[in-house]
Amino acid sequence: MAIQNKVDKAIDDISKKIKTYNEHRKLFQELFREVKAVLNPSEFPPAFNIQTTDTMFTLKVPKTSIDGLKFAGIDGGVIHRSLNYFDIALIRAVGVLFFHRKEIKPIVKYFPEEQPFPDILTSIEPLSQNEIECLISIWRMQKEIRCGISLIEEDLPDIIMLDGSILPVIDIKQVNQSEFLLNQYRKLKALYRRLYTLCQQNRTALCGIVKDSRSAILTSKLSALLPHLSKVPEFEKLLKIDYRPIIRQLRDTDLLYHVLDVNERTFEFFLSNFNDESDKDLPDFNIHCFYLKTAEYDTPLRVEYPILFSSQHEHAQMISSLVNAVSKFNPEYGLPNVIIEADARARLQETDADILVDEIASKIGFTGFSLQKRRNRNPFVAGD
Repeated sequence: MAIQNKVDKAIDDISKKIKTYNEHRKLFQELFREVKAVLNPSEFPPAFNIQTTDTMFTLKVPKTSIDGLKFAGIDGGVIHRSLNYFDIALIRAVGVLFFHRKEIKPIVKYFPEEQPFPDILTSIEPLSQNEIECLISIWRMQKEIRCGISLIEEDLPDIIMLDGSILPVIDIKQVNQSEFLLNQYRKLKALYRRLYTLCQQNRTALCGIVKDSRSAILTSKLSALLPHLSKVPEFEKLLKIDYRPIIRQLRDTDLLYHVLDVNERTFEFFLSNFNDESDKDLPDFNIHCFYLKTAEYDTPLRVEYPILFSSQHEHAQMISSLVNAVSKFNPEYGLPNVIIEADARARLQETDADILVDEIASKIGFTGFSLQKRRNRNPFVAGD
């Protein structure tokens, strides 16, 4: 009975937190929905580093015809097993290209093929668990970017969409602790630079589609800006309460879900430079992003992209119109069709890794079970 009471109390506490959070979220959603037509982000003080040329908080996405255009999507799949003596990973990346033709089903191509055999990569480096997970992530991104490079060299799409960030998102502190990891990361950065350059030379748009963003970059900037926006009448009621702890809880997509209408995006804003300290002698790329609502009952997509040609505003308008045009097939799932297809083709089955481990074990005179780490082969399982 005491256990049940603890469970009930935990459920009540969680429910109250969620209810309070939703009340706070609704407050900010209503506020920014009221003021989005009058806010001009290009006039925000430079100290807040918004760096946008858009003159409205939200913008309607221009309609575009996709007839005659080639849309490409790239995704990767990985399964990793951490065993005694070594780590092993199965990694696959698939590129999908849809060539749209008027009133005819698109021609579909796959790169390198529809379901390519995965790379089998092993490491016997003395890496910690965090370091090996970092290495697997680097390997996966290397495979995906190589796929993108091959795709643009072979078929010159009008736009390439990566599943996930357009940047090589890696814990740099973790990378710097191992010379082996650092070398792998440098190879990854070189591949990204090659892809950016090829897209720039061929005027191919390039973007990353972050479908489940947990970022709070935009809400953090807005939180800092709120005192400077007090001249807007709608903000007066907000400044009478302690809003800072409320907005600090909000992720960008939580705020924007009811602020954005379908076929609408936020203003584009500066996200990052591509170069880090080790790239200081190389040409740099400016990375920008915006949030785009493609489906009525789905959260906004975070769209990241390097500005490779044309102006900031024109680049954002072009990319948002192309992404939006191929994300309209389900009101509850507003993801671009090429990303959906690439994800389906790149996905790997857990059983694939199990079979591989068993085969390796038989070759070296072990059982697959004996190669497992101790935590995965504990014979003392708690009974009833």
